[in-house]
Amino acid sequence: MKREAASEVRRALNTYTTNVNFNRNKYEFKGSKEEKSSMIRSDRLPTANDVIRSDLDSRDLFRNQVQTSLEDAKAEFLYIKKESGGDASKADVSELIGLLTDAKGAIDKWFGFIATEDVKLALDAVQKESKVVE
Repeated sequence: MKREAASEVRRALNTYTTNVNFNRNKYEFKGSKEEKSSMIRSDRLPTANDVIRSDLDSRDLFRNQVQTSLEDAKAEFLYIKKESGGDASKADVSELIGLLTDAKGAIDKWFGFIATEDVKLALDAVQKESKVVE
């Protein structure tokens, strides 16, 4: 709760993850037919609960990577600002760019868990809402 209060990004990602609905009775295997057959024969096909746990753990991992990269980027920005005396032409921003690139990569992976159809529905809802506000 304390971490969420300090970070809107963490709170937003956690809110979404908390509200994800899973079907505990089935899941879609994304591997090849050969991989699936091999896993079934060796009794290694994961259960729906295993898949859900893995999904949630992965989302948390990427959320943490986003959060850490953003915190590091903020600290780097403040350091650059202090060291350059506000003169952007004196600043070496390569470290800052790297941290922001890391944050983008992690958030892209986090969003990669969301089904394309769900993204489309969300974008449609936002567009409809923005038309009402205008």
